[in-house]
Amino acid sequence: MNAVSDFLGAGTTFVMFALVVAGVMKLFQLATDVREIKGVLTDIRRNTQDSARLPSVAALGASGVPTPEELVRAVHAQTFGDDFPL
Repeated sequence: MNAVSDFLGAGTTFVMFALVVAGVMKLFQLATDVREIKGVLTDIRRNTQDSARLPSVAALGASGVPTPEELVRAVHAQTFGDDFPL
């Protein structure tokens, strides 16, 4: 009877040790995933800041907000790759 309790105690110890090791491994995996996501978000932010060009202060009205006429002129000044024959 004493041997059965010894085996159960050793088995429980090994199972608990395996659970702790699996938890630590999962924690490191989660930290790596978060670090990768952070890097991707930084790249996205960097790319959007580069592509977002604000109009110059001279082109803006006195309040700093472009007027509708300035917006229309800016749209007509752009060239688009999908020109359709009219």
